Amino acid sequence: MLDGGRTVKVDRDTAALRVDRWEDRAMRIISGERRGHRFDGPDDSLTRPTSDMVRESIFNILGDRAEGRVVYDLFAGSGALGLEALSRGAEHAVFVEKDRRNFRLIRGNLATLRFEGRGAVVAADAYRWVHAFEADGDAPVLVLIDPPYRDYQDRPEKVRALIATLVERLPASSTIVVEAGRDHHASVLPDIERWDVRKYSRTQIAVRDLDEAGGPGEAS
Repeated sequence: MLDGGRTVKVDRDTAALRVDRWEDRAMRIISGERRGHRFDGPDDSLTRPTSDMVRESIFNILGDRAEGRVVYDLFAGSGALGLEALSRGAEHAVFVEKDRRNFRLIRGNLATLRFEGRGAVVAADAYRWVHAFEADGDAPVLVLIDPPYRDYQDRPEKVRALIATLVERLPASSTIVVEAGRDHHASVLPDIERWDVRKYSRTQIAVRDLDEAGGPGEAS
């Protein structure tokens, strides 16, 4: 290959390894206007992206509840959940992510999928960000929460406080989705009986629709 006028030889095995690494990182949009389009997953072992199966399950539960809404993707990682919501008709997505590499990754993925005008990335710790959160108007929103699974064991009080704050402050008819490991939800969900909790292999998803009093709507 050429590099600034110089011919640089690239070992075929090295080139193949680069392709393999990209394939390992590559993720895809499951449905909607960008269905099948690929975007980059994280390139480190600490960030755990939501699998295609779990993402599809989440949006099957949600039905059309992403359409026309502002979506908040907390602990966004690669942005996979918020990007999927945009593909399925969300008006705008706010990605909250504290890791600088993932911050850049999400911005790149927004550009790759041509969603730059419909997404904003906030470099912040979601646990701190939520303290200043105020809904912009009365329109219902969708909040997608996927903390590191270890936080359910090491910092359950922080996870619970974040969810409780959102339950209190979100507009009526908003929807909250929480992803966790299979055995982690019960202690962090305020009013557990008000959540639609479903288990998928090693993962469980909890969904709650908020009524006027911060109570549940009908999760389908």
